[in-house]
Amino acid sequence: MAARAEMGTTILVEGPRDRASMESLGITGNIVMTSQETLFNLAERVSRQSADIIVLTDWDERGEEVARNAETYLKSNGSRPDMEPRKKLRILTKKEVKDIEGLHGYIERLRLACAVKPQHY
Repeated sequence: MAARAEMGTTILVEGPRDRASMESLGITGNIVMTSQETLFNLAERVSRQSADIIVLTDWDERGEEVARNAETYLKSNGSRPDMEPRKKLRILTKKEVKDIEGLHGYIERLRLACAVKPQHY
């Protein structure tokens, strides 16, 4: 996802903490918050700016609704939103993470758990 973001892919997240989490993970570029304007207007604007759009909303009820509406609005503007990263993250993190905001902390915990520790013999 980071490579796609660097190449100009637009990533839709819900709010500032989600955006901060993405940036903390090294994902920079055009990260657009759905909370900044109506989703209908946002979809129209983003569709004009980018052909490659990833919808990355939380997997709670509100996030599901935003994802469905964003997908519908983006498609109606001729875009092909990519929903797969969101689906895969939701499946991979199941009970550990409930939102995009929590991804950074989750990844950091995984990094610490997988870090090579010196062996004392």
